[in-house]
Amino acid sequence: MTRWPRRLRRPLAVLLAVAFAAGQGSGVAVADHGGRDVGSFLACDRPVSPPRCTSVGDGGLHLVAFDGSLREDLATALRDSMAEDYDAPTKLHLIAQPRVTALTDVIAFSGDYGENGAAGWVYCPSDAPQGINRNGDRWCRHQELHLNFNARYGLFFDDEASRGHVACHELGHTLGLRHWGNPPETDGPVGATCMNANTPNGPTSLHPTDIDHLNRYRFRVIPRPAGVRIVRAPVPQVAFLGMPSGPLHALQPGEATTLTALIDGSDAVVHARITAIEPGRIFGPASRPLHYAAATVEVMELLAGALPGDHSSTLTLEIPLFDGPDAIDRLGAATVGSERVLFLRNKGATAAAAGMSAEEQAADAEFYRLTNFAAEVADADGVATVPPADADALRGFDGQSFGDVLGELRSLVR
Repeated sequence: MTRWPRRLRRPLAVLLAVAFAAGQGSGVAVADHGGRDVGSFLACDRPVSPPRCTSVGDGGLHLVAFDGSLREDLATALRDSMAEDYDAPTKLHLIAQPRVTALTDVIAFSGDYGENGAAGWVYCPSDAPQGINRNGDRWCRHQELHLNFNARYGLFFDDEASRGHVACHELGHTLGLRHWGNPPETDGPVGATCMNANTPNGPTSLHPTDIDHLNRYRFRVIPRPAGVRIVRAPVPQVAFLGMPSGPLHALQPGEATTLTALIDGSDAVVHARITAIEPGRIFGPASRPLHYAAATVEVMELLAGALPGDHSSTLTLEIPLFDGPDAIDRLGAATVGSERVLFLRNKGATAAAAGMSAEEQAADAEFYRLTNFAAEVADADGVATVPPADADALRGFDGQSFGDVLGELRSLVR
């Protein structure tokens, strides 16, 4: 691996994240300490450029959202570091988010910011949610993590190992880890840790001392939510049950345009998990049949409306396969196991309103449909996601925490 020329190491005063002057910090002499304890450091409103400060996370669940500016190789380095350097060896849970929510701890950016003295830095903006925790440290959500791929700092980004080092280093600052030693001269103990400063080709993981400090720090530990996983690959596009990919994307006439109207127009609103999708009924002429999929829905919570007793725990949702019967395999692969809020109408009630026979009504009463094609909110790794079109009634939920959406719906119907 290419090394930073030795003659440039001493004069280059920053390079990574927060610059610590000798004698500042916790008051513990670096020479007597294996690494530095977790904690917040430096005021965030200092007149320095780029602005930088170290804060701690607000709990044991650390959510990192990737801005659209983040280069894909840097996004990969951050995902890998989150999973391998932090989530696996520590008590913390680091999760990648597809977009910023109220609960986001870190927003990662990249760009060519010029020769500003830093290959990367972390900052807590003045308008970010923040406070002082029981340890006396500043916690901050919406911390900004910037990676500067200016040519001056190319050795930080030229290969996978270098990107792994800078990703591990900057993520450490978002949790309250600080430099070992005082840059630009590392006069304290040097360990094999990504938290060493001034090392563009440095180690790509934490030292056991860093891990111990994170595990001993009194973070508010939050268990990883069921179904949430560490994202190592680009976040997949969310598949929706009711949205055809073809031109038939408009919703039924008279669709609800407000959340209250959508709830009132539904027989039941449920927090549910899709457990299976199988071929269902077929309607229409033989020359042009419309195939349906039958989705088995596990009802986790009834949020509004009512369900008959035999549908209170499991029901069947019919989904029109506008793209043909072969679309069922793609639909199943993308949706089975997913959690959603579903706004449902019982098909028996629809059959009654259409004047169908009692026999037809009884048959249809075993099935449900979405109140309209966009009447669902999907849980995408803890983030609420709504269909991309014609979902005005649910638009305010898009990008929120999925748990917050459930709480808001509960409050509406109390």
